[in-house]
Amino acid sequence: MVFYKLLFMVKLVTLGEILIEFNSLTPGPLRHVNYFEKHVAGSEANYCVAFIKQGNECGIIARVGDDEFGYNAIEWLRGQGVDVSHIKIDPTAPTGIFFIQRHYPVPYKSDSIYYRKGSAGSKLSPEDVDENFIKSATLVHSTGITLAISTTAKEAVYKAFELASTRSFDTNIRLKLWSAEEAKKEILKLLSMYHLKFLITDIDDSKIIVGESDPDKVSKELSNYAEIIVMKLGPKGAIVYYDGKKYYSSGYQVLVEDVTGAGDALGGTFLSLYYKGFEIEKALDYAIVASTLNVMIRGDQENLPTTKDIEMFLRDMKK
Repeated sequence: MVFYKLLFMVKLVTLGEILIEFNSLTPGPLRHVNYFEKHVAGSEANYCVAFIKQGNECGIIARVGDDEFGYNAIEWLRGQGVDVSHIKIDPTAPTGIFFIQRHYPVPYKSDSIYYRKGSAGSKLSPEDVDENFIKSATLVHSTGITLAISTTAKEAVYKAFELASTRSFDTNIRLKLWSAEEAKKEILKLLSMYHLKFLITDIDDSKIIVGESDPDKVSKELSNYAEIIVMKLGPKGAIVYYDGKKYYSSGYQVLVEDVTGAGDALGGTFLSLYYKGFEIEKALDYAIVASTLNVMIRGDQENLPTTKDIEMFLRDMKK
């Protein structure tokens, strides 16, 4: 399948919670960590920045608190080129935060410790979904995280997907936010209600949703719900299923600082390059590079590469 380059930028609109991340400067249990580094994060915000880095546009629908962290999030995302005109400042709730514990108790893995219950982001509601803004988008994207944080946030996703012409969804199950049973029920409900252009998932999520961890079997189970399925395999790479075809792109061995946000880097980059006219296989190859660069630093967005950066990486790897 060949995709021809578009002569104009396409627009992604995402819905979700923007968070402030405090990443430990040293690995090990947080009880012994004294210094942290602050970053703007949140899956849908990460997708936005990754999408923009490849030369397209993105706007986000979200809420932040009337506090310094909220203003930090808006200013940072505006600086990355994100359309922040539909981020509401909520004076009744704080901006959510979370802490990252790295390389403990499992090396090369990270753990997120959330302080987001009752946050401004969780108060996202259908009232925040502007019909004209949604209809201006080429693609509307959200995640299982947004379904999990509150009933009103879930309803906002339903409204946006109802209005959208084309939809993308990343399962992104976080068992600290809801149970496996709830995640399965709600995600399958959404999949049955709205046909997707893109479904992005991973082995752990798939086992919860369809009771399968074999990628090929999972793709068959989910193929009725989406045209293109991206299966993230962590450090092993990823697989894309489309038009009855399958393509595997392997990962790279690099020094891992923090894996948080790596899946968002992959997903956002893949979507953007698809709309730039890249063949699906090449879009996935490049997206793997974005994910690889992401795990080498602390922070979800700072190492997201441009297309030129990815090509430099690939040229060097071939030497």
